[in-house]
Amino acid sequence: MHVNNDYQRNANISKIFETVWKNPNFSRIDIARSLDLYRSTVSNIIGTLVESELICEGERGSATEKGGRKPVFLSVNPDFGSVIGIELQLDTFHVCITSFDGRTLYLKDGPIPVDTSLLDKPEELFISILDTIIQGLSALVKEEHLKPLAICVGIPGIIDVDRGVIIRSAPFRLTDFNYVEAFENRYSIPLFMENDARCCSWLQLALNKSSGKKDFLCVLARTYAGNPLLSYPESYEKGIGVGLSITMNGHIINGRNYAVGEYISRSWTTYQKGQTGLPEAVLKTVDSVDDSYAEWVKDLFGTLTMMVPLLEPESLYLHGQPSGRKNFILKVIKESVPQFLSILTSCNSELIIMDDDEYDIARGASFMVIQKLFEVQSLEQSSSKSCLKWDQLFALHEAACKKEILL
Repeated sequence: MHVNNDYQRNANISKIFETVWKNPNFSRIDIARSLDLYRSTVSNIIGTLVESELICEGERGSATEKGGRKPVFLSVNPDFGSVIGIELQLDTFHVCITSFDGRTLYLKDGPIPVDTSLLDKPEELFISILDTIIQGLSALVKEEHLKPLAICVGIPGIIDVDRGVIIRSAPFRLTDFNYVEAFENRYSIPLFMENDARCCSWLQLALNKSSGKKDFLCVLARTYAGNPLLSYPESYEKGIGVGLSITMNGHIINGRNYAVGEYISRSWTTYQKGQTGLPEAVLKTVDSVDDSYAEWVKDLFGTLTMMVPLLEPESLYLHGQPSGRKNFILKVIKESVPQFLSILTSCNSELIIMDDDEYDIARGASFMVIQKLFEVQSLEQSSSKSCLKWDQLFALHEAACKKEILL
């Protein structure tokens, strides 16, 4: 009975926090109506969240026609704490520190710090890279009292977020790397990881939190950027790397092997390196020659044409391409891949080419931690390593307020 009571309490906290996060200035009665919960249940949970300083009370609204008390508006406390989102690529890193109400507090980027004495030890090198980046944030976090409560890292690769294992990340030469064990006691706050394309989906869920949009496909397309210190014989660094992330009914799809979204184009054939069958001459000049870039666009959207009717997304978001390429991409699609536009129309879908923001993945990584708090796992499910528990979060907040958290 005690287990069931705790489960129901945590489930109600998750649902109520999600409702407040997505609907600033909802009142207790708005929440009760939205979730079909008893007012007393909502009041008890809100009392817990206000006492824990995650939720704060604001101005009062207007009384109903029948009179009575004016409703008190609720919102997420921007001073509760923050999440450090980090994107790692071979050449650069990006950091976005986000408050729990979704505000960007700090941005930073820089070259990947490489300890050359660890080049033949990929796991130790990966840990060293993160150590250096996180230690570089220590002074700022302390001075600004940002109260970081968790870290989330977005990287290219296949990530088992539930077991806490990097199944494979070719750029960093990691295979079956248990990052939970590696980082569990390394910092005073927990560290999570996520695939970089899926970070785009976490970002879109946050950006669309008030729109009700729940079904979309994110395409992350970025130029391969090498690093002379981290190259290795079997690496492939030509062309533009593509990753996909599928979100259905508000849930990001991982798949049974956590590999949903691994992209292979329609032109790829057996024994070819990379993700596409485009000629080497095209891949080598895709960033510098318009004709080569046009061939890549045709190949990508020809492949996506087959995916749209299978998934029927409300939107297809393209991340990672330079903003100045937007009109060129649309022109190539219209002239060379008109079937893609026809399929979009028939499925009542839309293509949205995002303005390239170098911090999108880091921002999405930070939003993952916050939005994972919404999830309610069944009693039969094994505990996932990808999310904070409520009591853990409240304890971290208390430690941060006492300035006991040091990076």
